[in-house]
Amino acid sequence: MQLSYITAEMHDNFAEALEAGARVGVEVVSLRAPVWDSHLENLDDDQVRRICDLLAARGMRPGMLLSPVGKCNIADEARVTKNGEILKRTFDTAHRLGSNQVRVFPFRAPAPVAFGPSQLDGYFDQIVERWTPWVEWAAAAEIALCFEWVGSTLVLTSQQMRRVIDALGSPAHVGAIWEIDVSAQAGEDPSQGYPHLHDLIRDVHIKRFDGGATRPQYLDALRLLQRSGYAGPLTIEHWGGEVETLAGISAVRALLEDIS
Repeated sequence: MQLSYITAEMHDNFAEALEAGARVGVEVVSLRAPVWDSHLENLDDDQVRRICDLLAARGMRPGMLLSPVGKCNIADEARVTKNGEILKRTFDTAHRLGSNQVRVFPFRAPAPVAFGPSQLDGYFDQIVERWTPWVEWAAAAEIALCFEWVGSTLVLTSQQMRRVIDALGSPAHVGAIWEIDVSAQAGEDPSQGYPHLHDLIRDVHIKRFDGGATRPQYLDALRLLQRSGYAGPLTIEHWGGEVETLAGISAVRALLEDIS
């Protein structure tokens, strides 16, 4: 398992964001806008070359591109169409950066309620209908789609995310980011959620231990991942700015020491 973080959370300046992580031995980063005031799908060739040069100079590589696609009202036709356009352009950016993974979301309800009650059943068919052609686009572009869920999306747990991916046909290029904290806040313990996603996990987001998931729950989750041979990223998310993100990296390293 390898530690990672989100560049935009580490520092507003992209070069400084990389430098801070390189100093503590991080080798892979998740890229999220803004990067030099640009959205990922709008990065031009000069910006992409500069990103690649900065990463290479620090012995780092790009991990997942964290797009906002699918984090919108599923009933807003104009917004959904725009998200599809963003997705296509993000595929192009990913290729130019040397990444083949793009983060996406399973949509929000028109009137989302944070952490439930779940509205998934009422919009399940719509989610599948809207995502089916986008999944096909990703296959044609040789991009892996990685679903993330948050407290306001229609999916709130690992079990629900599995239902959606299965309904999409469980294609090999579609996986998930294990959102342990969000699931815990929705009432799903890591031990309950892991069996649903164990073969789909492409990244694991680790938030502060005083939120929905506790330190013991994260320890249990890492033990499950270790037993299965998971060798992907553990990404610090939403700890705060540079100081807090670095503290998160140290905290997760301590977790790994506790399970070794």
